[in-house]
Amino acid sequence: MEKQIIGIIGLGRIGSGICINLTNKGYKVMGYDVNKVAYKNCMESQKTGLFYPVEKIEEIKTHANVIILSLPTGKEVLDITENLSDFKGIIIDTSTLSIEELHKILDVVLKNQLKYFTCRLERGPKEAREGTLALYCGGNRDEFDYLLDLLKDIGEPVYIGSHEQATMLKLISNMIGTVMVVLNGEISSVIKSANIDYETAIKALSMGGANNVQFFRLLWQLKNEYQDSFSLDLAQHVVELAIKSSKDYYGINSLPLTELANNIMVIAKSLGFGKKDVSEVAKLNDIINNISSQGK
Repeated sequence: MEKQIIGIIGLGRIGSGICINLTNKGYKVMGYDVNKVAYKNCMESQKTGLFYPVEKIEEIKTHANVIILSLPTGKEVLDITENLSDFKGIIIDTSTLSIEELHKILDVVLKNQLKYFTCRLERGPKEAREGTLALYCGGNRDEFDYLLDLLKDIGEPVYIGSHEQATMLKLISNMIGTVMVVLNGEISSVIKSANIDYETAIKALSMGGANNVQFFRLLWQLKNEYQDSFSLDLAQHVVELAIKSSKDYYGINSLPLTELANNIMVIAKSLGFGKKDVSEVAKLNDIINNISSQGK
């Protein structure tokens, strides 16, 4: 597909990252966010002269060929989708949803005969800016083929199947990642207590069966030095969506590990942890075990 005019609704950490990446690759991007301060996140895009901040969604509907949604919850997605009822292009929804929220949105899509494409995301703001996000795609296969060049500029697309399948696989990924982050938080307390050099511990653990993709967060947990990535509040919200969707739509009766991890996150969140990243759940373990968080 040729480089068309892209609209992005939602310029948070991920949306602004996608904006910066696409303008750097020659796309004209029209951006909208209810919080006008969010436009500052896209200042880097203005260097290319290809970023156009807009005051109203109607401007995007009029000029964009494709609209990317990067919104915090299903409520915002539903509201925006209803607002886009007369949009003739393709809507790419990257927001994380429950199956229940997805079905409400698909009802609006069907009612207004919209072209809606599911594109759930993995990885974080850094990968959004670099164009290396993991994309779990679902919906019309012909739309996937049509959008493929754009999707490849955003990251690494995989066609999963239906809207529901792509949405659920994203939630499954969050379930796995969250359990690993909580476990690594416990492990960080043990490593500190054992007085093992942090870098050496991670190098050695990564060589065997303990290796996991969340080890970059383990170093944050060990040093008590956290980066802005995926907030605990958002992570806990998504895991609750995953638990509910698994039980309500797929007949799963119990998810004991995921539910335990969720409860731990709820407690950590109540203590004010996790503004920067979900891995701050480790602070709860340090408090419980009376462990100092000195870097090593």
